[in-house]
Amino acid sequence: MPAKKLYDDYYESGSTARKYSDYTKVSPRKNVKTGKNKSLKREKIKKKNNISIIAFILCVFTMTMVITYRFNIISEKNLETQNLKSELSKVESSLITSQIDVEQGTDLNKIEAYAKQQLGMQKPDKNQTIYVDTSLNDSTVEVEEEVDILDKIIEGIKDIINKIF
Repeated sequence: MPAKKLYDDYYESGSTARKYSDYTKVSPRKNVKTGKNKSLKREKIKKKNNISIIAFILCVFTMTMVITYRFNIISEKNLETQNLKSELSKVESSLITSQIDVEQGTDLNKIEAYAKQQLGMQKPDKNQTIYVDTSLNDSTVEVEEEVDILDKIIEGIKDIINKIF
């Protein structure tokens, strides 16, 4: 019966065939030159691949968060500009209404009455009015500024150079 003990793991009692899972158990083979397991290399490669995939996912997540943050900032600035534009339009409309109120409230008769009664002003008489005829004399007089001696010398040198060229 010692032979039966050796094959107990592979065979079941009865007329059934061997278990399929027993064939899939493979012992790690060592590389003859290096003495290392090939399966360990594969596991290291899988770990590196998993780490690179996780790093890529983290990078993509970070980039989407940055883009979302920038979009949020841009949206806030747009909202702020819209609020400022509406406030500006309100201020402009109040300015226009105040200008209209000033124009409607300005009555020249009231101003003249205030000047005569409160300030004691009066319209000028004929002897107080002096007329000036500006159509005869249209000429203007230029006053020459004082120029330093050094400036005159520099201007003379410039004139000589301009004449030469």
